[in-house]
Amino acid sequence: MQIVVESARSLVEYIKSLDELSLNHHRRNSGYTHIGALFTDIILQAGLNYKNVVRPRVEKMMSDFPEADNLDNLKIIIEKYSLENILSWKHPVKLERFNDLIKFCSDRNINNCDDLTVFLRHKDNRILFLSVKGLGPKTLDYTMKLLDFDTIAVDRHIIGFMESAGLNHINYNYTKKTVEFAADLLNVSRSSLDETIWYYMSSSKNINPVKTNQLKMQF
Repeated sequence: MQIVVESARSLVEYIKSLDELSLNHHRRNSGYTHIGALFTDIILQAGLNYKNVVRPRVEKMMSDFPEADNLDNLKIIIEKYSLENILSWKHPVKLERFNDLIKFCSDRNINNCDDLTVFLRHKDNRILFLSVKGLGPKTLDYTMKLLDFDTIAVDRHIIGFMESAGLNHINYNYTKKTVEFAADLLNVSRSSLDETIWYYMSSSKNINPVKTNQLKMQF
């Protein structure tokens, strides 16, 4: 715990030294209410360009199938049009993962985003969520963030930012706890600091390449 506290303090000092980084002190309420769009987002986001690949498919799901805001309707739509056509996606891994997530939720009577939010409030259920093949800690935290939980989802931007501050990415939990505690010290919400770092590191001049093995199995 002490190393996390010390690292968080170092991270805070680094953040304060960046004149071009503007902290967002207000948590943005952006929780998903459309489960088809939510699943599209969390299943496709790992390893893909969000702006050019993921976001257009999320928006298309919402605009073309507004009734897919609940699982029952989503399953009907998939049966009618096929998931491959709906997502304009052919690689079987993400399609299988999408269907596995549907089955996981269906087996537990999770029919909409509110149901999933309630489900994920319990630690034991969050552990169960990780039993879905291909979903790891990062996807869990990312899902919770999209459902308006106040959390950090450690991705390459977070890791790159840590390294820019001179801090090593020891493991997923260490990095997450360090950034969370830094947010607490700065008196900002954790999700807003996550978002601030994401936008800062998304700027090409701030990108710090990270080793691929640092993110392996974290999605």
